[in-house]
Amino acid sequence: MPAKAIFKGQVFAISGKLSQPRKDHEELIRKYGGEVANSVTAAVTYLISTEDDVKNCSSKVASAQGRGVPIVQEGYLGACVAAKKLLDSGYFVVKSSKTKKRKVAPKAEAAAAAPAAKRAKAAEGAVTTTDKVEVIAKSGLADKAKVVLEETAKGFVKATLTWDVELVLNDLAAGKDKYYNMQLLANAEGSQFWAVQHWGKTGMAGTVHVDGPFDNIAAGKKVFRKKYRAKTGNVFGQIGATFADIPGKYRPLAKEEEEEEAAPGAPRRVKEGPGKWQYYLHNKVDGKKLGWYEYDEDAAENMEKYWGQFQRDAGLNVRLIQSDYFKYEVNFSDMIQRNTTSGMRRVIRRIAAGERPDNAPPEKIPEKAAPDAKPAESSDEEDEDMATADEDEPEEDEAAEEAAEEEEEEAAADGDEGEAAAEEGEEPAAPAAAAGGRAPPPAAPAGGRAPPPAAAEADEAPAAPAGGRAPPPAAAAAGGRGAPPPAEVDPSEAETVVADDTMVAETLPMRGAA
Repeated sequence: MPAKAIFKGQVFAISGKLSQPRKDHEELIRKYGGEVANSVTAAVTYLISTEDDVKNCSSKVASAQGRGVPIVQEGYLGACVAAKKLLDSGYFVVKSSKTKKRKVAPKAEAAAAAPAAKRAKAAEGAVTTTDKVEVIAKSGLADKAKVVLEETAKGFVKATLTWDVELVLNDLAAGKDKYYNMQLLANAEGSQFWAVQHWGKTGMAGTVHVDGPFDNIAAGKKVFRKKYRAKTGNVFGQIGATFADIPGKYRPLAKEEEEEEAAPGAPRRVKEGPGKWQYYLHNKVDGKKLGWYEYDEDAAENMEKYWGQFQRDAGLNVRLIQSDYFKYEVNFSDMIQRNTTSGMRRVIRRIAAGERPDNAPPEKIPEKAAPDAKPAESSDEEDEDMATADEDEPEEDEAAEEAAEEEEEEAAADGDEGEAAAEEGEEPAAPAAAAGGRAPPPAAPAGGRAPPPAAAEADEAPAAPAGGRAPPPAAAAAGGRGAPPPAEVDPSEAETVVADDTMVAETLPMRGAA
């Protein structure tokens, strides 16, 4: 006899470290007709969590509180099954999720009223947004919300804090190159707020997660700060603070400088347009002639974006760019790209806008390098954010976040009373250079899907089945990326390279003139 569908029409999300394995709860929910969601969406009716998780206010807890979703103990499921019906959740609500009013002495209550009034005053202020930052397209909120912009101050120091950051993890030794973008959004009325995260491997479209809508900006800020702290190990929104790079953590990309307005009567400075990207085909592939070929449109947009990042951050001179089938190591200092699977190396170049390219071959043609070892399978695209969605941060981290929030609120409230001397020992509230801020994204979507470079890699793919697309090749023997660069060969010898007829046109990462 099938189990009674006592959870029919109910959608559960699960958060925190439970006493029973999460999969056991999921199986029980589905067995009795319910559904399970990976995040707290508008469809979720219950969040199963713990007192510790609620106390630490994980992103799911914050989302549930913002949406008014009941946060219940895990015992609620078993009680419903035992009673053979959906019980009232009131008795099972996690205690910490209820607002408690502590008994305080009259003097203490009066003393607490002043800062509370300041925070309330700051919270009541109008929410400012900006049109200069493009909303993450995959969030689905571009037509209803904008990025929050905040004017903050600490003493005599003032700063503009844009709640928009672009983070990067560029660890060549570990074979990692990933991005993690975050935004705090508000609707035009300032009545709804969202915290958006967009992450993935460099070169790929990535995954987007949205927390909210929240009915107050404080809840959205809390999620944003928590994510930023977890990813970077730094506190978001510090005036005049220096970002501390932590091994294995993300770091913010430098913001692109905004174009300054020309002085009255002076000619307006025209911003340089995007450059054109080309690779040199030095071996015969699929009947193509030797020569320079243009990257396809998507790959060129990505290359221009990563080139711009290198111009603002010299430490990003070598990137690992992922495509659907291959990974490429692109060295912007030497202008060489390498297919990490096959080891094929090619000369690349950027033609500035308005510049006429020279069709002459490069002075030196790089020899093929040893391929990298096949990396362990990674689930970054799917699970990058799940590890931090429910994580419990140490109490000192929570204290730092709360201190930053209080300082920010007090600074906003004090702004109406005039400037005051900077107070020692306070947790700063906003970055002078917007620590962790980023520039408006380029036209190409962050982490676009198109493959980076690679001309038709002659020896990079096995023969494709008739009418089909060639599968990705198996990795070859291990070869270290840090080894000395291979010897160069003269371009005049390029004609002697043996063409590989196993490559078909459909598998070419880039397309150029035949």
